[in-house]
Amino acid sequence: MLPSYYRELNFVLLKGTRFRVPLFLIFCLMTVTSAQNFTRLGLPNYPVFPSAVTQTEVVAVVHPNDPNSIFASANAISFSPQFFVSEGIYVSSNGGTSFWGTDTCSGGPSIAFHGGDPGIAIDKNGTFILTRNGKIPLYGLYSHRSTDQGRTWSNAKAITNVELERAWLAADNSPSSPYYGRVYAAWVRYSPPYPLVFVYTDDGGLNWSAIQQVNSPTDRNYGGGLVVDKQGVVYAVWAAVTSSSPFTEKYTGFAKSTNGGTSWTVTENAFLTNGIQGILPTKQNIRVNSNPQLAIDLSGGATNGWLYVVTTQKNTSVAGADPDIIFNRSTDGGATWSGGIRVNQDPLNNGKIQFFPAMTVDEFGGINVIFYDDRATTADSAGVFLARSLDNGNSWTEYEISDKNFKPTPIGGLGQGYQGTTSQLFIAEINFIHSGWIIARASTRFNL
Repeated sequence: MLPSYYRELNFVLLKGTRFRVPLFLIFCLMTVTSAQNFTRLGLPNYPVFPSAVTQTEVVAVVHPNDPNSIFASANAISFSPQFFVSEGIYVSSNGGTSFWGTDTCSGGPSIAFHGGDPGIAIDKNGTFILTRNGKIPLYGLYSHRSTDQGRTWSNAKAITNVELERAWLAADNSPSSPYYGRVYAAWVRYSPPYPLVFVYTDDGGLNWSAIQQVNSPTDRNYGGGLVVDKQGVVYAVWAAVTSSSPFTEKYTGFAKSTNGGTSWTVTENAFLTNGIQGILPTKQNIRVNSNPQLAIDLSGGATNGWLYVVTTQKNTSVAGADPDIIFNRSTDGGATWSGGIRVNQDPLNNGKIQFFPAMTVDEFGGINVIFYDDRATTADSAGVFLARSLDNGNSWTEYEISDKNFKPTPIGGLGQGYQGTTSQLFIAEINFIHSGWIIARASTRFNL
């Protein structure tokens, strides 16, 4: 999430005191030929769209009718010769072997009013949908649509003019669902009581429903996730945080709708957390969070429909004094949740740091969690690990999937410690897992 509409950013830039380290969106391919057979291919990690523009907070989706078609986006940030924050458009038509694209969404109005924080989806007809934040004076959430796989984009469609975090999108692409083809967007509204709100489109982003408030929290909410099952049931999670800075995550909220969002069953405190919102001193004071990441099993097997959440926590009954990745599951559609399970398998309290997890469930029901991890490098740096579970999260096997470590560095001028706030893991085609993440370039040229 970028700082709140660049009020601080504009001030810092006017002072002319900024330091920045460009970031790349990095891609890696693993193969899953059976539930038990998981192998990282002997291919190097590679930058999806190398450029002089800084890329942060990657998101990616796969075409529902063409598993070789991948649509990825990220915050695309330029300081000179022109300052802008836009939304990268990165597309692969060959299952991730290569990408083409641009660092700027071409949909009007002018890029000067684009604010990044993209949310993306592909609907049943193959329409690419992108939501983004606006920038002074055009606050709020806007959407664009593309019917030619990201080559051209519509002008902006205004959804709300109220400040918000990034919107999360989820497409209902199951023919068995009564809401087949619907695309949902949900976000936390930046006004008291900081609730979760949502909208949907049934026509590929041409029009959006009225905004509906999902919950009425007593605690401020942050971030989260959104998924849809094959029967059209929608699930959402978010973090409830403390009332004062650094707004530490203290429990995870959950909501479920069985009627396309007309009404919601809400559990404000689904399970307790003790998050890591704040900065990591050993990582050059980068800003981090523990917003919950949500995934669902759609494998069709015995665990079909099970829900999984990962967060980053410390100083709990299962997390040590240093940040660890913690997993919770629900086997009954969110009515009850398991206790926390530690995902990373390094020794407890060893001083190593894991952060920014993302998760997906593959076609075999295997649970796959990607995260940054410094156990194989120095304390000021990090690599990328993937943990995989074949027993519903009870035990985990880990793989280091980055072929180079990197040194996280804040991007000067974008608020305290900002380096980006998410990583991303996603299924790209049957039997394959593709993962993407952001790393800092050591210099203007980074040999991968």
